[in-house]
Amino acid sequence: MKKTLLALSAVACCGAAFAQSSVTIYGVIDVSVGSKTGGKFAISGGKDLNASYHTPTRFGLRGTEDLGGGLKANFNLETNGIGMATGSLGGNMWGREAWTGLSGNFGSTRFGRTSSFGTQGHARFDLNGISTSSAMDVAGMSPVTWYGSSRRDAQLQYVTNNMGGFDAGVSVVLAGNNANQSSTSIRANYGAGPLAVGIVAETKRTAANRTAYAVAGSYDFGVAKAVAGYVVSETVAKGKGAYIGAVAPVGPFKVGFQYARNTAADRNATELFANYALSKRTSLYADYVKLNGSGAPVKAYSYGLGILHTF
Repeated sequence: MKKTLLALSAVACCGAAFAQSSVTIYGVIDVSVGSKTGGKFAISGGKDLNASYHTPTRFGLRGTEDLGGGLKANFNLETNGIGMATGSLGGNMWGREAWTGLSGNFGSTRFGRTSSFGTQGHARFDLNGISTSSAMDVAGMSPVTWYGSSRRDAQLQYVTNNMGGFDAGVSVVLAGNNANQSSTSIRANYGAGPLAVGIVAETKRTAANRTAYAVAGSYDFGVAKAVAGYVVSETVAKGKGAYIGAVAPVGPFKVGFQYARNTAADRNATELFANYALSKRTSLYADYVKLNGSGAPVKAYSYGLGILHTF
C-alpha cells in the first residue's frame, strides 16, 4: 500500500513539473502557382510552380517555462523558408527566429535573432498579411522590409505588457554585431475595440542610411476594415510615401485592396486580394499587384493562386 501511494505521489509530482513547461510545434504551409514580370523595380521575373507565394512555408518551436512568482523563460526557433517544389530549406536552419528571453510583470525580453519592430508593430496594418503582393513592399516603403529583411540578428529587445490596449518597446543591435554601427528601434501601439494605431522608428544601420519611421492606423467599421499610413524608408533612394487599404468579409470570402504611393521614388502599386476560408486553419487565396511609375516596365505585375494551411 505504501509503495502504491509513493508511486502515485511521484507521478503527481512529475505531472506538476511537466505542467509548468510547454513546447509547441507550429507552422505554415503555402503552395501556389503564379507569375511575375521583371524590370527596374522589385518584382523578379519568371513563373513559379509549387512555390509559396503568399507567405514562406516554415515550421517552428516555441516554448515557455514557469519559473515561479510570475516569471517565465521563453524561446522561439523558426526555420527559414521551405521550398515546396523540392522540400529544400533556404538559408540558415533557424533563419526566421532564434531567441530566448524572460517575461513577467515587468514585460518581456528577447535576445537573439527575432522579428524587427517594423514587423511587430506594423504587420498588423498590412491587410493581406504581408503577402508577396504587398503594395507597400512592392512600392519600396514597407516598414516590414526596411533594410531588406523583417528580422534582425543579435537583437536585444524589451516590450512592455499590454496596458489597456497600449504597449511599447525598445530594441538595440550593438555596434559589434552590425559592422561597428549600433542601431536602436522603438515602437508604440494602441488597439482597443475597432481602433488601432502604431508608430515605429529605427535609426540608421550604416552611415549611408537615415532614421526610418512609420505611422499607421486602422478602423474596423464592421462591414469593412480601413487602414492608412505614412512611411519614410531607410534610404533616400527607396523614398517615402503614404498608403491606404480596405478589406471586407463577404460570406466565407474576404476581399480587399491596398494602394501605396512612393512620392520620392515616383512609383505606385495597387494590390487586389481575396481569400476563401475552408476552415479556421485552411484557406484558398488569390493575390495580385500592379506597379506603375517613372521607368516602370510595360507589364510590371505579380500574382499568385494558392492554398494556405496553418498548424
